[in-house]
Amino acid sequence: MNLSDKKVLVTGASGFVGKNLVSKLSGDILTPTRQECDLTKEESVAEYFEKNKPEVVLHIAGRVGGILANKTYPAEFFYDNAMMSVLITHYSYLHGVDKLVTLAAGCGYPKHLEVPYREDEFWNGFPDENSYAYSLAKKNLIVQSWAYRDQYGFDSTVLLPANLYGPHDNFHLENSHVVPALIRKFIEARDEGKSEVVVWGDGSASREFLYVDDTAEAIIKMAESCNESGPFNLGTGVETSIKELIETIRDCVGYEGEIVWDTSKPNGQPRRFYDMSEFKRAVGYVPSTPLSEGIKETVKWYEENYSVART
Repeated sequence: MNLSDKKVLVTGASGFVGKNLVSKLSGDILTPTRQECDLTKEESVAEYFEKNKPEVVLHIAGRVGGILANKTYPAEFFYDNAMMSVLITHYSYLHGVDKLVTLAAGCGYPKHLEVPYREDEFWNGFPDENSYAYSLAKKNLIVQSWAYRDQYGFDSTVLLPANLYGPHDNFHLENSHVVPALIRKFIEARDEGKSEVVVWGDGSASREFLYVDDTAEAIIKMAESCNESGPFNLGTGVETSIKELIETIRDCVGYEGEIVWDTSKPNGQPRRFYDMSEFKRAVGYVPSTPLSEGIKETVKWYEENYSVART
């Protein structure tokens, strides 16, 4: 299937992944705002699908944030993401959509699990307590994809992205993810001549960081060529410690002060990176933008869009 020949609905098109994804699409692209379609309200979703009749749906929308935001607003993270997941899948099926691709959450993996993570281990325990509400709401996408494929033959695919970063990310210090928050902190410390930057945890935790361009390309590839529900890990298969991440950001920014570790703050999940075998089997490659290259591009974008990115 060639997406340029289809009417494609991208939910969350004004968000981080959505903006990067839309820039890679051509043809008839639907990009509703929340005012045009509130994805948490059934009446709004039903009306939008009836009026616009999308043929392919790329469900990127979600309420997202870092550890602080997840710990502060767990009920809102659960409700909004659960409602979006259920309604988008259901109305995609009801309106005969040819293909649905959705993003679940890699933080849904059990907190204590041997690495690298394999998809068949996704249900083997409870996720990290710092983001349990978001993680479990997103797991609905997988169950619903299986159920609608089994009963109705409806074709949807669920991806489990690693920690995403890149241009158009949210750089707000209170509700952003680790990479954009650190980029902003180090740039501000550099520009203000601060002698130190305080960071959470002790640096021992590890994650897998996926550049947003790789994410967008993978979503398109899955829509065009995969007819399995998955879920599929979506990452690089490369483990990076938070200490290494912070040192990479410091070097890319050009900050020369001291890094201070606040060990009273949580590390989050101890280790997380993916086995990418299933993704490679399905589409034939593994995303591979090096962290240093992606961070440089993200820092460049932030500095060129400073006033917008800081809001």
